Amino acid sequence: MNIAVLLLAAALSAGNAEFDETARAGAYEIAVGRFVEEVSQKGPGEGLLAKAMLSDPAAFASADASKDKARELYFKLVADAVEIERGKIAERLGITVADSAGSKPAFADRQREAAQKSFEARYAAERKAACDAQAKELVGATRPTEAEVEEMSDADLAAKMMERIVAVQSSPVFEENRSYISETMVKPVIESAREEQRHQREYVKRARSEVASPSKMAEEFRSRLAANVVERAKGRPADMAWGVFPSVVSKTLPEAVERRMVERLSSRVDGVKVSVAVDDVIKEIESDPQGHVKASESERRFFEAYSAGALATAFSDVVSDAPEADRSEVESYLRNRLHAGSVSKAVERLVRREVMPKWREARREAADRMAAEIWPSLDDRTWYPPSELADETAARSDYASAVRAWRKMDGMSALASASGGRVVLEEAEAKADDAVAKAFDLARSAIAAQNAIVDGSHAEVLAVARERKESFWRRTPTMKDVVDMLTHATEEKWGATRVATLWPDGNAPSNASEQHRELFPSVRRKIELLSKLIIEEMEQPQPEEPTPEELEELEEIALSVVRRDGKVEVSLKRGGEDVATESVPATADEFRKAMRRMSDRISSDVLRLQ
Repeated sequence: MNIAVLLLAAALSAGNAEFDETARAGAYEIAVGRFVEEVSQKGPGEGLLAKAMLSDPAAFASADASKDKARELYFKLVADAVEIERGKIAERLGITVADSAGSKPAFADRQREAAQKSFEARYAAERKAACDAQAKELVGATRPTEAEVEEMSDADLAAKMMERIVAVQSSPVFEENRSYISETMVKPVIESAREEQRHQREYVKRARSEVASPSKMAEEFRSRLAANVVERAKGRPADMAWGVFPSVVSKTLPEAVERRMVERLSSRVDGVKVSVAVDDVIKEIESDPQGHVKASESERRFFEAYSAGALATAFSDVVSDAPEADRSEVESYLRNRLHAGSVSKAVERLVRREVMPKWREARREAADRMAAEIWPSLDDRTWYPPSELADETAARSDYASAVRAWRKMDGMSALASASGGRVVLEEAEAKADDAVAKAFDLARSAIAAQNAIVDGSHAEVLAVARERKESFWRRTPTMKDVVDMLTHATEEKWGATRVATLWPDGNAPSNASEQHRELFPSVRRKIELLSKLIIEEMEQPQPEEPTPEELEELEEIALSVVRRDGKVEVSLKRGGEDVATESVPATADEFRKAMRRMSDRISSDVLRLQ
């Protein structure tokens, strides 16, 4: 039955003698129960929790403690609402509250259980409302100083700003609002500060000036920076309108001035005109050969000397360009920075580009001149090793190593001591080494060529020896005769081909007619050994010439089998010429048939077998 109907029925029955206390008590219980359910589910009036939090922020500052406290308050508000409504219902029914006192605990249990279900959502909404309301009233604190921004990390700076902002509020700050403060009041300020720091540093780093004096340049940069900072601060919130950061003035600005002054010197180095004459370099090397024996040491000396000269010229030019009143300051400032990185690199680029190529050219010329003076026969290629020395060296297993150590060879003392104690550039020594190695290589080539002629004359001399042996009118050749014949044949052919063999490009030395004209001792020994063999062969009977039939039997018959593109090609060759060819599918059966036909062809047509 509807609660309103019950109340109405009860009211209409008031004073009726037949209406008993049981009906009124039942109506009261139903009405109060319905209200308890309703108020427990919906909660007390909206905004009561938020109002309580804002009225006592200290008690509700902590998020966890606030929820526990709000829960108890919520239950109390629900209970208070129920008590008020109980009184109203009792009054309408004409009963006193005391009449239903016995049922009050049961109502308290029911309302707490129902209220627990509605509390979470109501608390979340009203906690947010309270925090939002407080956030609107939060006031900012004085922003950190430029010095604090530079001295502290972002985390420490954020903690310091949070502390200051919380301290200046008129009441305690809800814990949730600390993240609001961090995101909306602290973080933007710190980001603004860091961005301004970067801007100021970049502004100073990019600044340029035509002022000669470093102190005046620094003052100009400071003035321009200050004006730029003021201009950037216009229209910004007060907590983001920054002044000049101390480190920009104390560190970045001096570095920028130094960079500009050093760049000025570096650019003048790039423009220095260096005059280097090859003859002057040669004179310098020859005036102190001991100091220039090693190419690396010589290069270091010239590099340092010309570097110092180029740097001195550029330094003098920069100082001279400055107004007279500033020259002393500019000179003193740059003198302490002559070896700055960019200056040293500019000097190195200049010297390596303008000086060192001419140094290398001069050093080559000096080495060539020295080598020609000390070893003229090596320079014009007229020197060549004696036959015995060439033979001995060419036969060595460590030929290359032996030639490199030519100064220690027996028989090379005159050439090795040709310098007479004179200091020799390492390139001149290398030039001599190369010339000696080429001379020995030429001798080894001559030995090989002579040996080849000996081998090539074998058949010719053997034929002559046999002819004399078989002649009735001539004496059988002796060992000495064969040696003389083989020697004469070798010398004759060597004399005809020697120059072309040793200098095929036609670039022969002036004494080409003398070099390696005689046969080498090792070649003569080979002639003697080969002569013994010729004597033995001469005494042996010569094999009879084969008859035409024998030649035919000796004729080569070849069978060729090639597989390609799914087929097998079988070819029969006789004396190098094709006699027959068959191409069959690449199967075992077809191949066997083809081979049978070829076998028949060989036996009947080629060998003519019966």
